[in-house]
Amino acid sequence: MNTVIKIGGVPEHFNLPIIMAIEGGEFAAHGIDLQWTYYPGGTGAMTRALAEGEIDLAILLTEGFVSAVNNGLQAKIVKVYIESPLVWGIYTGAGSPTVSLYDSTPKKYAISRLGSGSHLMAMIHAEQRGEKLTKDDFSIIDSLEGAIESLTKNETQIFYWEKFMTKRYVDSGELRLIGEFSAPWSSFLITASDKAMSENKQAIHIAMEVINDASTRFKADKTAPAELKKRFALNTKDVAKWLGATVSNTDFSIRKKGLDNAIEALNKIRPTPVHIDMEVLCENMKLK
Repeated sequence: MNTVIKIGGVPEHFNLPIIMAIEGGEFAAHGIDLQWTYYPGGTGAMTRALAEGEIDLAILLTEGFVSAVNNGLQAKIVKVYIESPLVWGIYTGAGSPTVSLYDSTPKKYAISRLGSGSHLMAMIHAEQRGEKLTKDDFSIIDSLEGAIESLTKNETQIFYWEKFMTKRYVDSGELRLIGEFSAPWSSFLITASDKAMSENKQAIHIAMEVINDASTRFKADKTAPAELKKRFALNTKDVAKWLGATVSNTDFSIRKKGLDNAIEALNKIRPTPVHIDMEVLCENMKLK
């Protein structure tokens, strides 16, 4: 009988190598039944799912995972998934009076949920601009679709989300792109609950080896651009840009400097400091 491992990720193009490996039976060939669930609510929804045992593994934004561990999440990094930083687009509604983060119009920020990447990135970017955001500045909209509705109605005026997944809404005239932001750390980590690691550590490690191999082959796969276009409504030009800019991690190393950068940024926006034992958090990794 195959070992069942439940994994969650956002419904975005980053995760296609894993989806295709599942469909191709690559995990099953190693005795692993990797069961995938999409979480439109993003990192905040997945950290809760990890904590409640709904899933064993989650593909999380670095800053969201570090924040969740500091808040008590019992989980570890088992692999860096995407090495390159995430490019966040900054959006407003097509009919919004807001034209810039720096203009004087009142602004409310749409976020998928508290503790999510859209929440933390808005706060980190505001701190860099010398601004302080409070809980009252945010409105929880659950998902990208919820944000589009909220921005269109001008209930909120600012929204941070991955650039390529939102571009089609700019092209359609529903949203306006008013800026971009990237943080200096790896974008996505694959994380495992402590419970899952205690029960299935060897199977999880094998699954990570399969993901390393799938990520390497995906870049060279001539069918990958067509699959990205078909499944995620990206155009040819955007697919080429994304593939060229995205670097997958294909080993078990992690850059300590990137984690330090994330912790430093979070410390500037949190009322209490982040205290994490890096060696414990990355006990399955090679720090470099």
